[in-house]
Amino acid sequence: MSRFVEQDTTPVTRRDFLSSAVLFAGYCALSCDLEAQQPNAAYGAPPAQALDDKNVIHGRVTFKSGTEDLDGYLARPNKKGRFPIVVIVAGNPPYEDYVRNMTAMFAQIGFVGIAPNIYSVQKDARTLEQLRKILAEKITDAKIFKDIRSSISYAKKQGFGKSNHVAVTGFCFGGRCALMFAATYPNEVRAVVPFYGNLKTPAFAGRKLDPVDVVARIRVPVLGHYAETDSEIPPAQLKDFETSAKKNNSNTQIFTYAGARHGFFAYTQPTYNADVSKIAWERTVVFLKKYLGH
Repeated sequence: MSRFVEQDTTPVTRRDFLSSAVLFAGYCALSCDLEAQQPNAAYGAPPAQALDDKNVIHGRVTFKSGTEDLDGYLARPNKKGRFPIVVIVAGNPPYEDYVRNMTAMFAQIGFVGIAPNIYSVQKDARTLEQLRKILAEKITDAKIFKDIRSSISYAKKQGFGKSNHVAVTGFCFGGRCALMFAATYPNEVRAVVPFYGNLKTPAFAGRKLDPVDVVARIRVPVLGHYAETDSEIPPAQLKDFETSAKKNNSNTQIFTYAGARHGFFAYTQPTYNADVSKIAWERTVVFLKKYLGH
């Protein structure tokens, strides 16, 4: 059984926020001082204020992913019809405002945005060591792919998701997962949009393969948004990936934004760059409308 709670405004507790912040900072090794922040702190205006749009229905959802109950956040246009689906794989549990707002931004342009909580099994972890252990041992790529596919199936079964019009996007580790999903299930997605998606994960993540290893298998159109200053993704690594991607896939666009840092799209983080986010979003809209339709 699935459950959709429309217009959910349940606040994120500081404990929940700090837990997700530890994961985000611990995985990406960012110097963001995330643990010192209050939940949903704003460092600037998002590219579009979408959560208050009356033309958008949004809220938390719960549905089955295999035998497990999976939670997430979903937004869709407030009208009848079937719409293309965009799965958003966040770099941490998907309840920060910028992730929720992005689902609604997709709904504003006529898509269904759904962000599954691929980190749900970490809910009882409170230390960086615990989070990393669970990430490596339980949040496997196979499980992540299952959660993404279940999200797509859920949106379709609700009657508002459009079959065979699916894209995957994501931030940080989530952007890495979006690329891996596109390489693994090329017939299930039409496009992939990684935002500073990791191309090679550190040893603690326990991954046998990463985007640098499967780049030749990514044949769907790619729109990559990367930062000029990013300790997680060295410029040479990104350049090699871009060269290989374009060699195998002519529908590849990789943008590197001057003056931007890893996390530039997250207006709840000090890494936020409003100007770059606006450009990246505008490019994303054009790209997805081209490959998913309306």
